[in-house]
Amino acid sequence: MADDFDAIVVGAGMAGSSAAIRLAQGGANVLLLERGAEAGAKNLSGGLLWGHDLDRILPAWSREMPLERHLVRKRFGVLTPERSVSFDFDDVGWRTPPYVAHSVLRARTDAWLAKQAEAAGATVVPAVPVDRLAWEGTTARGVVQGGETMRAPITIVADGANSRVALGTPIRPQPRLSEEATELGVKEVYRLDASRIEERFQLGPGEGHAEEWVLGLYPPGVMAGGFLYTNRDTISLGVIANVRSLFGGAIPAHDLVERFKQHPTIRAALAGAELVEYGAKLISSGWASRPAAFHGDGWLVAGDAAGFVFSNGLVIQGMNYAIRTGLEAAETALAARAAHDASAARLAEYEARLERSGILADFRDFARIDRVKWNPRFYTAYPRFATSLFRSLLDPGDGPKRPLRRLLREAQRASGVRSRTLLADGLEALRDL
Repeated sequence: MADDFDAIVVGAGMAGSSAAIRLAQGGANVLLLERGAEAGAKNLSGGLLWGHDLDRILPAWSREMPLERHLVRKRFGVLTPERSVSFDFDDVGWRTPPYVAHSVLRARTDAWLAKQAEAAGATVVPAVPVDRLAWEGTTARGVVQGGETMRAPITIVADGANSRVALGTPIRPQPRLSEEATELGVKEVYRLDASRIEERFQLGPGEGHAEEWVLGLYPPGVMAGGFLYTNRDTISLGVIANVRSLFGGAIPAHDLVERFKQHPTIRAALAGAELVEYGAKLISSGWASRPAAFHGDGWLVAGDAAGFVFSNGLVIQGMNYAIRTGLEAAETALAARAAHDASAARLAEYEARLERSGILADFRDFARIDRVKWNPRFYTAYPRFATSLFRSLLDPGDGPKRPLRRLLREAQRASGVRSRTLLADGLEALRDL
């Protein structure tokens, strides 16, 4: 039976659209399928787009893509119910092009990328919920939707962390996502005039600010981090929580963001802003969420569907890895098309490309990061330790000044952190980070 296309890409997010653009630029007859009513429609708001991977296919993207703000400052901190401690990183180099990162709203950027794929020659079809891959044994021969099979020698799976087409297949043999390798993201978007954003966060026109917080706000055992970043005329904020830590109902998922945004430190940033969007999504958790393989006979998997979301507790990056893996999948598919060979042996070039580009090294080197990131003490004892210590350092009190070693011991007692535990956790963090 003749093939309908040279390649089919499932999912028009950053990975899928980037792959489709490169395939079309390389002369392939490519079909890009998107489950949402349009590209970006089912994506949750956006985030920070780091780097310049799109230079490879769209040299003018930073001038033409609907970006929000370029990042000039990053804040890191910890919150307890009563206090906060944070520090800022500000680099003068971030204030001049080419900018290191941009805030984006995915409904806009993904729609724009899909249009670039169409302009390059790809066939882009939204509102198509692919039922499954068309399997002949363990070989993928396209996709099945509504009883109809669309055939291609190569299929690139890029439909997100909760991939509809990967679960229960040779890509991900398990029937559902593992809670150990999945996180829950809950986000809200608030509208605020651009000039008020710039005044509030001490920004110039077009400049952006981002924050990431360790949240010691919840019942013991609930582990989550918070984030906030500025868009052109909105502020996005939310929480990323360890799914397993939410089992047992210690706190409803919808209260995660509520407690975060009601903290005095965060509440001040939202004063006068209007809630315009709310949503939640599952997030793959790095190396632990990788599929059984990244390629096989007739298929490749990229982006979130392959677990390529990097987080070490201070940096969260996903879109840049989505673009890069989508491009490496496309290059592999183009080489296979030229060789008229879509076997697993031929498509193994994909993993070689992931290795050469440093992507696999990034995730392999931080393979044990979750042992540090989801250490319960980082969400209970250590936020109390940090805030207690700084309160003692800064509060003049009524008596004589106390030496730092005494303040450290008092902060340890107040937070219940033993010296042996502090040392062990520190050594583990150094080893795994």
